[in-house]
Amino acid sequence: MMAEIEEIKKDLMDAMPQEDEGPEIFEVHDLETAAEAQRRVAYFKRKQAEIDAVADKQMDRLVMQMEKVKLWREDEKKEYVERENFYKHRLERYIREEVRKMQENGKKPKKTIKLPYGTIKLVKQQPEYQRNENDLLEYAESKGFVRVKKDVDWAAIKNKAKVFGDKLIDADGELIPGVTVVDREDKFTVEVNE
Repeated sequence: MMAEIEEIKKDLMDAMPQEDEGPEIFEVHDLETAAEAQRRVAYFKRKQAEIDAVADKQMDRLVMQMEKVKLWREDEKKEYVERENFYKHRLERYIREEVRKMQENGKKPKKTIKLPYGTIKLVKQQPEYQRNENDLLEYAESKGFVRVKKDVDWAAIKNKAKVFGDKLIDADGELIPGVTVVDREDKFTVEVNE
């Protein structure tokens, strides 16, 4: 009985067209071969979708594992980050106090201190500009400090124009400069019924 089932399966497999026939073997020359080609396209699309589904599922698992590792890393580092910040704060207080003492004594403040494990320093920063955009815009417009970016409204031009050969003509019959119309071949698409 088992041998008969295997024989039937073998006969069915032999009767079905093989999916892996190379492109040089298969030609479309009538509706039947066109239908067969489209069936094969559908088959290959399904196979790709199956592969994508498996890959996506595996990647989701990996992303979840990565998130767990990131959380672990942050949790494990937290104690050391807090301790680091504690000592940085103490070093900052120390250098600021040293600079203050030098200024009080009329000396030029030394804003860099070299230590065995590195250097601590106070670095001059640019000022922060807190802006009220409305007030600033009003001033900038009155003084000519406003930038205006000019951009072509291509959708409006295209909507009002007509194609004449390789040229674009507006509603008044005037040639629109800077545009060349290039006809393109029809785009081929394959729609597969799922």
